[in-house]
Amino acid sequence: MMQSKIAVGVFAMMALMGNVYAADVSTCPKVSDIKSSPYTSDDKNIPAPFNEGYKYTATANGKTWTGVTMATNDDYLAKKYELKAESFDGSICSYGGKTLVENGETAVPYLKLKAS
Repeated sequence: MMQSKIAVGVFAMMALMGNVYAADVSTCPKVSDIKSSPYTSDDKNIPAPFNEGYKYTATANGKTWTGVTMATNDDYLAKKYELKAESFDGSICSYGGKTLVENGETAVPYLKLKAS
């Protein structure tokens, strides 16, 4: 009897935590609102081609969101990556998507946008 009460309590707590997580992700900009442009870092300590990638920007919920990916030729906003918000920690939204292998190279889409 006691074990079933504990199990029900744990299940209820997990369900509530899942709802909080979903609410947090809704704070993140929609993928369709994110814009990308080629980016090159001006940090002299990062050699080419590792200093090249994409800059991502969005405006959502009254905030400006920005992020960059480097050492990649892949724009993770391409439909093939199926990018989606995965977590929000209060100021940073993390996005992930479908891992693809093309021409022997693996692309694992991952993007962080920080609110300002």
